[in-house]
Amino acid sequence: MALKKVLGLDIDFVHIKAAEVTRKGRHTLVTKLAGQPIPRGTVVDGKVVRGEVLVRELRRFLREQEFSTDSTVLGIRSNWITVKTHRLPKMPKRELDKALEFEILDLVSFPVQSSQELTFDYFINRELDREIEVVVVICPRQHIEPYIKIMREAGLTLESIDVPAFGWQELLRPDAHRAFIEVSEEQTTIQMSLDGVFQVLRILPLGTLHFRESVQEGFGVDAEQAEKLLASRDLDYLLTEGSGSKRELRSTMQQLSGSILQTFDFVRAETRVADYQSILDEVVFIGDLADLSGLGEMLQKEIDLPVRSLKAMNNLKVQFQAVPQGPFNCFGSALALGVRGLDL
Repeated sequence: MALKKVLGLDIDFVHIKAAEVTRKGRHTLVTKLAGQPIPRGTVVDGKVVRGEVLVRELRRFLREQEFSTDSTVLGIRSNWITVKTHRLPKMPKRELDKALEFEILDLVSFPVQSSQELTFDYFINRELDREIEVVVVICPRQHIEPYIKIMREAGLTLESIDVPAFGWQELLRPDAHRAFIEVSEEQTTIQMSLDGVFQVLRILPLGTLHFRESVQEGFGVDAEQAEKLLASRDLDYLLTEGSGSKRELRSTMQQLSGSILQTFDFVRAETRVADYQSILDEVVFIGDLADLSGLGEMLQKEIDLPVRSLKAMNNLKVQFQAVPQGPFNCFGSALALGVRGLDL
């Protein structure tokens, strides 16, 4: 039986996370999950700052983990990536490609002089009576090229560079309307698609780093001890115990829940429904903080919808050859990248 293997590689601001995914007949198998920290300052806001360090760490990671494929889909996340819906008159794909090349400068959310400075891709979101709606993803070429060079120097075959959030829906069977929330080291990403139609992708400058700093203030501990508290205690404990001020932690929680509500309100208004329950069945929580007990319950009270972590879902499309040990939710993006890579 023919096998196809892909390595989903998620490079965060302080971590490398990888999922080796295999297609065997009709089955999608996860054969390995692994992660490794990288020195802070190696990648800043999704930009490679210290390329030689990232190459060294990536080579070490690949050598120690002994993955059985070098075919890689790389995921990057940053505020400098523009994701935007755009409508044009219906036209053949070749004409659509040219039309987008002509209009691309008007779609970017960052300063640029020429389309030669950009790299972009798109997919058709929906077709209307006389128009076609596309989702365009635009990146500055100068920020993408270092990743391409690093993958080559690390000995990987780069099949694609992708936005991890676009693959989250593909991890679960399409039996419900879901929104996804990922809290990574320095940012939170909210993504929603309904009936296969993209609705929103929003990036917030709020991540695990900010929760960790809030716990440091509340308990008077260093970053390492705060990390252990986040991993071992629930939200109620973090909000009530300790001798320091909890104001910063409460503010961080309010900022997170307020931004989620604001994003959901935007989609609710766009779809012209009265409440969240009319468009969503549940919310799936992934990323570094999805294992924090009590956080999902807090969000559930705010939005009045079931909130579950990826690990708690029983309708995953992927199967595991071995039951994952330790943290799992933080590998959601790496898994999504690997699954998308199987269809390339």
